[in-house]
Amino acid sequence: MYKIKIAENAAKFIRGRTQKVQRQLLAKIKKLSQEPYHQNSVKLQGTNDLYRIVSGIIYTVKHKEVTVLVLRIAHRKEVYQNLPEA
Repeated sequence: MYKIKIAENAAKFIRGRTQKVQRQLLAKIKKLSQEPYHQNSVKLQGTNDLYRIVSGIIYTVKHKEVTVLVLRIAHRKEVYQNLPEA
């Protein structure tokens, strides 16, 4: 099982949502701890190790640290702008 780390900007996005949306996002992030490369994840083209799931969650997997690092959460229209480096 992987540990989950959430970047500050992603945490800020979560905090700014309703409780219902917060629960939905956190449930999807929790699933990444069990299976970081599940069937709904897609490797982003043009990046080294960035992945996304449909909810606008961009993350990377640090195998040596056994950690999933959630780098960004945003609306699908904005999530790809100025992507962070993995």
